[in-house]
Amino acid sequence: MFARTHARRRNEWKRFWKAGVKAFEAGDYEKARFLFSDAVREARRFGETDPRFATCLNNLAMTFDMLGETAQAEAIYRRAIEADAKALEIQYGGFVTSLTNLAQMLADEDRIAEAVQLYDRAIAFLEALHGHDTLHIAPLLSEMARMCDQDGDYAQAEAALRRALAIREHAHGPDDLSVAVTLNNLAVSCDLRGKYDEAQALLERALDIFERRLGENHPKVAETLKNLGVLHDRQGRRLQAEACFARARSILEPDSRS
Repeated sequence: MFARTHARRRNEWKRFWKAGVKAFEAGDYEKARFLFSDAVREARRFGETDPRFATCLNNLAMTFDMLGETAQAEAIYRRAIEADAKALEIQYGGFVTSLTNLAQMLADEDRIAEAVQLYDRAIAFLEALHGHDTLHIAPLLSEMARMCDQDGDYAQAEAALRRALAIREHAHGPDDLSVAVTLNNLAVSCDLRGKYDEAQALLERALDIFERRLGENHPKVAETLKNLGVLHDRQGRRLQAEACFARARSILEPDSRS
């Protein structure tokens, strides 16, 4: 009898957590807040280094964020990060998720420098776990570059994208779609720094990959053509720019084709 009662108590956290997830997905964030708070209370019984405790904290923080209570969300995210940091071998993925979730929230509040620091911390952790050139860090580098561009730190954005590009080329080869996406993003970053010739070469390479892998009328082709058109226009090459824009329009608006 005692054993059955003890087992039920040990599963209480999961009952509250599942109900919280259901309420969160239904958009009932106030109800989710109470349920995730109960889940945190029950999960704490396993110890604050247990991955279940950090998981519940992370969900609770997400709920406060959705309710607009960002100060409370930030405090709980930081608590989840510290809980995960104490048990990295067990739950390294949760640690990185907590870091990047908090970084995204801070970026939404225009606290870009703090967000970038958190991405640096996540990248350093994954490097220590998987090696310096691990594919795991490529998406984080790309996202960090986007934040740096948003903050006007184009040099750091470019450096992050160059590293992401090298990692993806090594892992997937030079003609992978993820390589083309990174080439496109790096070209935009080079354009912002006035490196027009390199930006053009990068865009033309990305365009070639997209055309060969996705077909000549794919939206990614149109997106790259528009970026190439902007680059030509910035340098006064009006005819080349208009040719790129016209072709992009013909892809996105088939009725405009002559």
